[in-house]
Amino acid sequence: MTVTFQTWPGPARPTPARPSWVGRLLLCLAALWTLALLPQPAWAEAASRGWTQPPLQLRADAQALPVGGHMEFLVDPDATLTLADVATGEASHRFAPLDSNLNRGFTLTDTWVRLRLVRAPDADDTWYLEFLPSFLDTVETYVALTPADTAAPPADAYAKTVQGDSEPTANRLVRFRSFTQPLVFDGATQAWIYVHIHTTSATILSGQVYRLVPLMNHVSMQSMWLGFVLGVAMAVLISNLIYSYWLRERVYFLYGLYVMSLIGLAFGSFGALAQILPGPAPRLANLITGLSVCGGITSGALLTERFLSLRRTLPLVSLLNRIPIVLGILGMVATVADHYTLAGATLASVTSAYMFIYIGSSAWLARRGHPGALIYCLAFSSACVAALMGFMRTLGVIPEISLTEAVSQASALVHMILMNIAIASRVRQSEKERKEAQAAALEASIHAEQRALDMVALRTRELSAAKESLEHALAAERQAVREQIQFIDMVSHEYRTPVSIIRTGIDILQIKGAASLSEEGKGADGVKGHDLLKRMGRAVERLVEIIEVGLRRETDRSPGLQLETQLVRLDSVVTEAVRSLRASHPEQEVQVAGAVRAEIMGDPALLKTALLNLLENAAKYGPHGRPIRVELAQTAERSAVRVIDQGAGVAPADRERIFGKFVRLSSAERVPGIGVGLYLVRRIAELHDGRAYYDPARLDGCCLVLEVANAPAPRPHGL
Repeated sequence: MTVTFQTWPGPARPTPARPSWVGRLLLCLAALWTLALLPQPAWAEAASRGWTQPPLQLRADAQALPVGGHMEFLVDPDATLTLADVATGEASHRFAPLDSNLNRGFTLTDTWVRLRLVRAPDADDTWYLEFLPSFLDTVETYVALTPADTAAPPADAYAKTVQGDSEPTANRLVRFRSFTQPLVFDGATQAWIYVHIHTTSATILSGQVYRLVPLMNHVSMQSMWLGFVLGVAMAVLISNLIYSYWLRERVYFLYGLYVMSLIGLAFGSFGALAQILPGPAPRLANLITGLSVCGGITSGALLTERFLSLRRTLPLVSLLNRIPIVLGILGMVATVADHYTLAGATLASVTSAYMFIYIGSSAWLARRGHPGALIYCLAFSSACVAALMGFMRTLGVIPEISLTEAVSQASALVHMILMNIAIASRVRQSEKERKEAQAAALEASIHAEQRALDMVALRTRELSAAKESLEHALAAERQAVREQIQFIDMVSHEYRTPVSIIRTGIDILQIKGAASLSEEGKGADGVKGHDLLKRMGRAVERLVEIIEVGLRRETDRSPGLQLETQLVRLDSVVTEAVRSLRASHPEQEVQVAGAVRAEIMGDPALLKTALLNLLENAAKYGPHGRPIRVELAQTAERSAVRVIDQGAGVAPADRERIFGKFVRLSSAERVPGIGVGLYLVRRIAELHDGRAYYDPARLDGCCLVLEVANAPAPRPHGL
């Protein structure tokens, strides 16, 4: 079957005959043979030497050309490779191609990068190669220019330029935050470029090739944009510090610290320091960058803790929030010690994770009506984008592109604006709550004041009634005390006359009946009558002394003891007390040791009463058959008498109680007494500027000490 086609009117064209498959094969072979006979271009010869990336073509109509996709890199782990090694040596075959810009993340190893540029015949003769980022410590650039179709030049044909964040700013050919390398072809066509990178931070490299006018426009726009961002940041910092001082709100101060870290990061990492302070910039860049990053992590965590009230709203997140605070502080210490590279990767990873925790926490709190949480979430979402891009770039996850820094700076600007709005709304809410609380407190204080006045009136009436009742009770007690004293005085007074009569009778019996008593000899109890009369006389003397002490209150009608001081030899008082004890306890042996030479100013009767109470206490409560030891001692200022009964002593818990009034121990219940003897000893000691106490250092029995002050030394005549 024959098929015909209808054609459009027009001139008839002959249909060419199609070659067969044999003809096609012959044509391909001819083309390959022709290409083989043609001379190879320079890039083909470079490929034979290890170059795999095509050269960047500098066209006449081009304004700015990125070098990404035209670079190759080589890792120098020992930093021992030279230009000759990487240009013509064995290392030149170990370069690996880069699909985009270089980004190795945090590493301590050096890196070599190479690329080639080919200028079109009608293109400009001068171009400018810009390298970023600006925080690289040392960037060594080697450039060699050759004509077209020329093989790679030897190592000695390259011109070297050294720039970098740690290098003097004067080394930069263009005073800008980036590292710019002029390329003056001067008739040449090819540019062979090697870049040696040494840095203690992230190893990142991107580049652009500019013509002169686009470069100047680029520098001007970048400077104005960076100046604008820094100006806004400085205004935010100053305003927050002022608000912190005026309003006494810590959240303003914390956010001021956070903004300060952003400013420091811009100065150190974005290259602003080299433009503002070109002299000290190389020495301060790494320090400012590290301190800003670590300080931003710490201040940001503290700001989030304070702003979202995490300790009250989200205790678990508050507990986890201590991790970045501590890591930030440790990072600052590492930065000062010049080890920021070791901590940088860890801080970047931890901060990236905590960004999501903060955003999730603020979003959850915003749903619960937390004031300012929503704006905080939006503000830190923008900052999170910038931080994540920066950290992921630092870690080598995403490539280095010029858009990264622009997004970071723009996000930081949006973040500062939103955070100021968030802090202002939070402070406004806090101020509103404070005013409401003040009003409620004022109202409550008015009610409380009225209630307090009512309670004060009621308590005043109750206290007045209680005062009257106490006054009546006190008056009754005073009357009872006076009646007691009067009764004792009356009894003492009444005792005085009969005792005096008894004493007089005893004296008469001693005088008139001495002969008869001596003739009678001993009585039935083995005691001579004369001795018996002596003992009776001493007992009566003792009773008279006690009555005399009691009657001393008659002078001023007061219940206290009255002193009648004179110069006294303490050993004489001890002798009198021992004699009185032997009169009442003739079977008790008393051993006296020691001596006192200085006199004391005291009342002999009271001192004898005190010592006799100590001796009688030892005789009553000490072991029978053992002597009582009395030891006298004296220093320059005080005299002491120790009475030791050689018994079991007193328990530590009771050693102070025994000097109390009416205190008797359970072990002394069967011994007659009312518990005022030792109390009276202490009162008499205190009246003599002394003290009475139990000496725990003595282990040979109960040791009670009476200590009094010595009499003042007489002043020499003539003074």
